[in-house]
Amino acid sequence: MDYHKIANEIKDKLDIVDVIREYLPGLRQRGRNYVALCPFHSEKTPSFTVSREKQIFYCFGCNTGGDLIKFVSKYENLTYVETLKKLAVKANISIDMDLLNDSSEEEKEKILIKQINLDAMFMFQKYLKSSEGKKAMKILMDRGFKSETIAHFGIGYAPDSYDLVFKELSKKYPENLILKSQLAISSSGNIMDAFRNRIMIPIKSISGSVIAFGGRSISSDQQPKYINSSETPVFMKRKTLFGIYEAISNIRKTKKAIIVEGYMDVMMMHQYLFNISVSPLGTSFTYDHANSLKNCAEEIIIMFDSDSAGINAALKAADIIIDVGVYPRIALLDEKNDPDEFLLKKGTDEMIKLINTAKDPIEFKIDIVRKKNHKLTPEKKMKILEFMATTLSKQKNEIIKDEWIKKISAELSISESAIKNYLDKNTKETRQQIKISENEDMVIEENFAEILIKRPEFMSIVEMEELSEEDLRSDFARKIYETIKNNFQNSKIIDVLIEKIPQYKNKIMKIMIEEKNEEEIKNATNFHKVVLMIKKNSMEREWNSLKSRVNELTPEELKRFNELSIKLKNLKI
Repeated sequence: MDYHKIANEIKDKLDIVDVIREYLPGLRQRGRNYVALCPFHSEKTPSFTVSREKQIFYCFGCNTGGDLIKFVSKYENLTYVETLKKLAVKANISIDMDLLNDSSEEEKEKILIKQINLDAMFMFQKYLKSSEGKKAMKILMDRGFKSETIAHFGIGYAPDSYDLVFKELSKKYPENLILKSQLAISSSGNIMDAFRNRIMIPIKSISGSVIAFGGRSISSDQQPKYINSSETPVFMKRKTLFGIYEAISNIRKTKKAIIVEGYMDVMMMHQYLFNISVSPLGTSFTYDHANSLKNCAEEIIIMFDSDSAGINAALKAADIIIDVGVYPRIALLDEKNDPDEFLLKKGTDEMIKLINTAKDPIEFKIDIVRKKNHKLTPEKKMKILEFMATTLSKQKNEIIKDEWIKKISAELSISESAIKNYLDKNTKETRQQIKISENEDMVIEENFAEILIKRPEFMSIVEMEELSEEDLRSDFARKIYETIKNNFQNSKIIDVLIEKIPQYKNKIMKIMIEEKNEEEIKNATNFHKVVLMIKKNSMEREWNSLKSRVNELTPEELKRFNELSIKLKNLKI
């Protein structure tokens, strides 16, 4: 099948701006292009750019770029062929596609693991409805789950058997892939089921593929109470939010999301029509989680347990959410209830009240300080200000930050100017530390590579100064240099670079698109200086290495040490 032809048909019929806006409602026009916060990394100002004219996207923050097929594939974690199939339906293009036969080996593996998970989900659902699953079903019913909710989330039961699930799956799938799916594990040469005698909760990707499972024990002596699938080629915990598939359309509509702690909380929230609820998977809330929500939600409610661990986790999550540019609020449950228990005991109206009274992070922190009833000595005020500053420093909206400073000033009886000075001082110190920690050698080498990409004819300067690959520490710079040197006469050097070093395709695209340092790029004299600086840095590294063991040098090494000393002394830049 001609994939290239299908891809071109899809791109002819679908506009990249319209497609991406379905995923990123915040995409807005800026000049000839469209911008949004990048969904693939954390950033404070939009650097994700979409060109309707060129039908491509590019993020200047994380160097990710491509066409609409690349975007959908990356956003939904789909294989290339799966993406073509999805977009072909959207474009109303009829295709006859055998996903397995027409896929690469890597894509085949991912597709089969998803199919294994899907078959396993159906198997677990069958067992839940059998006599073996009666106890699991009773636990779910006793917890207040309706049959509609159980069906909606695809809940099942893994039988209390050594290898029943593995044997059933092995009738259809190879052993190595079942092991890769993490539904079975190998121990002492034997293969056994990874989940046994547990309520099974499918974990789905944003596109609805079953990518993993969560298992809840059904007896008090079975520990741990909850286990997740280990990571696989289709599942990464730090990037996955449970309930995202069921919630994403409603999050996009309402521009709101609710973060709770566990599976049961999410499912009960959905049962009571709070269907914008998701949760991390037994891990802390991460920047990847925040990034998956930031272009869909303008406000995120955090609803974790009210013990000290839950409060600390909520505050950390709030800081991450602020840092990616979304406004969070924290709703504090009483100590005896999780969200699912709260709903069963108090109902929808009380949950609505709780959500409506959720506090922003600074108000929440002020409440914590008040409850501790501190005597506000100067030392204590400093400690409290440090506690507040972790959140304040992440807030890029100056209006909100100003309001927060006013609240802290009133609470601690510290002038607003003193608080601002404290923040400015810490910000400057942080920037200075970052600046110091930057490897200047690497920056110079990256600059060298950028100029060489745009002006490959400058290779003559490189050869004149006898710069070698060993003089470069940057892998990117080294590969660019090697490829251009070996393909110097090729008129399509950019195509060669992308073909030879595909791992840097996006970075090369970025360099070709942006227009920074144009004067430097045109100036051969400046480039000559860059080459000399790289050569100098390389010689200094070698000289310092030899100096560190100067008393142990061989005659040849001592000769080299003296040569380097003379060269460095005479080198003029």
